[in-house]
Amino acid sequence: MSEIEIINAKKIYHDVPVIENLNITIPKGSLFTLLGASGCGKTTLLRMIAGFNSIKDGEFYFDDTKINNMEPSKRNIGMVFQNYAIFPHLTVRDNVAFGLMQKKN
Repeated sequence: MSEIEIINAKKIYHDVPVIENLNITIPKGSLFTLLGASGCGKTTLLRMIAGFNSIKDGEFYFDDTKINNMEPSKRNIGMVFQNYAIFPHLTVRDNVAFGLMQKKN
C-alpha cells in the first residue's frame, strides 16, 4: 500500500462542515482504523480517498502522486461498505478478505 497523505481536507454538505482542516499521514504498509461517532465524517473521508466523493478543498496524495482528480478506477484501492455482510453466508473476516483475494488473483 502507498503512503496516504491528506493536507487541509475539507468537506461541506449544505453549508454544514463535515470535515474541517484534516491533516494526516498514513505510512506505507500500515494498518489504519477510523473510529468515531456516527456522522463525524468517517465514511465521507473514506469515500474521498476512494474517489467516490469530490475533493473540494485540501490535497490528497498516494506517495508523491496527487489524487484529487484521479478516477476511482485508477486509485488501486478497495472499500468495504458499512454493512459488512455483502455475502451473508460468510463471516466478517471472509467478507473483508473477499475483495483482497480477488485483487490478489
